[in-house]
Amino acid sequence: MDVNVLMMNSIRTFAQGGQAVLDDLRTADYRALWNNIRHLDFKDVNFSNTNYSFVLLATVIIGFVTMAVVANLTPALEAPGPRQDNWALGEGSEAKHNKDAPPIPPPTEVISLRIYPIKSCRGIEIDSTRLRKMGLTLDRNWMFIGKADRKFLTIRSDPSMTLIDTNIVEGTEGEYKDQQMLEVSIHGTDARVTVPAFPSEQWLKSNTTLSTVEIWEADTDAYEYGPEINKVFCDFFHKDVALVYKGPTARMVAVNGRKELYGTDTPHHFADVMSLQIASEASIKDLNKRLQNKSDSAGKPLTIERFRPNIIVRGRDDHPWEEDTWKRIRITTTLPAEEALYKIDLDAVARCARCQVPNVNPDTAEKHPKEPWDELMHFRRVDTGGVAKYKPCFGMLCIPKNEGKIKVGARLEVLETTDKHLYNTAKFDEL
Repeated sequence: MDVNVLMMNSIRTFAQGGQAVLDDLRTADYRALWNNIRHLDFKDVNFSNTNYSFVLLATVIIGFVTMAVVANLTPALEAPGPRQDNWALGEGSEAKHNKDAPPIPPPTEVISLRIYPIKSCRGIEIDSTRLRKMGLTLDRNWMFIGKADRKFLTIRSDPSMTLIDTNIVEGTEGEYKDQQMLEVSIHGTDARVTVPAFPSEQWLKSNTTLSTVEIWEADTDAYEYGPEINKVFCDFFHKDVALVYKGPTARMVAVNGRKELYGTDTPHHFADVMSLQIASEASIKDLNKRLQNKSDSAGKPLTIERFRPNIIVRGRDDHPWEEDTWKRIRITTTLPAEEALYKIDLDAVARCARCQVPNVNPDTAEKHPKEPWDELMHFRRVDTGGVAKYKPCFGMLCIPKNEGKIKVGARLEVLETTDKHLYNTAKFDEL
């Protein structure tokens, strides 16, 4: 049957039924109906004579009348309006200015991203990556140890480590084809080795040995590569060394990020004390201006690479070092090609107290006997907590609260400031 005919028949049937109900309503004896209801004994009811259409319609009408009465008697509630916080980030993620805290600076821009796959070795500048709670992807996942004492090797005692270059390349043959690989090479030579950048558990089991290593007087586990990988590095260091990859046991962040001060345990890889360091271009510019007229300066302007930060922001040239006052910050990355927006909140838990690593020229491995250490000691001893009393500060140590992608050009805004940072002393909740 034609669909239009079916529709017309359905409408006609519905209209006829409605008309029949209306006819019943017009002819009903409501007084008799009410008397019947009052004296109704269901044992004597003959349901075969009941007009169900009338009963149904009467029930509906009584229901609507009841709803209307209740609605008019109930006071109107005010609409809650939009939430002021970001559900994706959780409660307390909004900007907050405390009356006695330093002013919140205007937003700035991420101008560079850097990762250092092998601790103390040369890093890589990248355009984008993923920021995890353990830090930027591939940052400090590896380090070198001495085979004799099992302790980590550091640029502090061996500046030549900056001549070990790292790179991420695509595998081209065999089981590594189309895999991302970590390529490690010795600056100025043809010596190089490659290992999977994201090794599977099975690959590690087949190609490494899980062992115990020591970093900053604490033991942790690590996957140790074999002689075929380590020969190049033994020749470079002129002693037995081994490249190791962080093992499965969590290594917790230290200083102000430890549980007693931050409130929760936060795992990371082989970074010294914390998963992420952010620095400002405005601050390195200010340092270089101060070094310009010193006869014993390092010569050419220093690059930010000497301080080995992960995220570099532009900052304000007329307000250098204002990152000292950060407490909570947010990085917003817009990726139009993916139709994606990432908002990552971070806690700036401590200033970064410095050693003399920035005195090492990353291009030559030569260590200047004085600068920039002396100049930094002159004006950047700004934190009286713990060992920071005796050291200058540059950059901020941060812990990500959530994860997402980050790209050069991202917006960084400060959500809250403080003037109460104390290295390895202050609780985050009390800042």
